[in-house]
Amino acid sequence: MNHPAVFAVRAALAAGVLSLLAACSLLSQTPDPDRRTAIRKRVDYGLTSTEADSRLSGLGFACSRRSGEYLDESGKSREADQFLYCTERPGVVSFACQNRDQVTLVLRDDKVSGIEVRRGPSCEQTSPEALKIK
Repeated sequence: MNHPAVFAVRAALAAGVLSLLAACSLLSQTPDPDRRTAIRKRVDYGLTSTEADSRLSGLGFACSRRSGEYLDESGKSREADQFLYCTERPGVVSFACQNRDQVTLVLRDDKVSGIEVRRGPSCEQTSPEALKIK
């Protein structure tokens, strides 16, 4: 049964999430140049996905293996059979969307063949590893 109060709460939550996303999109969408340089120095073309994941983890990123569409540094949609999508872990418990650095490592034969560093909204909740970064 759909009670009017339940509908009102759901509508309020949806409006809140949309306003947080809108606020994120108004903030800087460009990673700090020094951060981008540090990432590119740490992750070399030809590294295995395991080694690249480990190096980015050391810089505060959490990675997952994906396939399909991703955004390049200019914001253009691209496609790859395999890539690592890595998002900067928040330093504190976070339940809101916020802009974070994001790295996409395009893989060919399980080795890094492309590196894209962006900044954009992320709504992923913090993981237990993020609680250790204070």
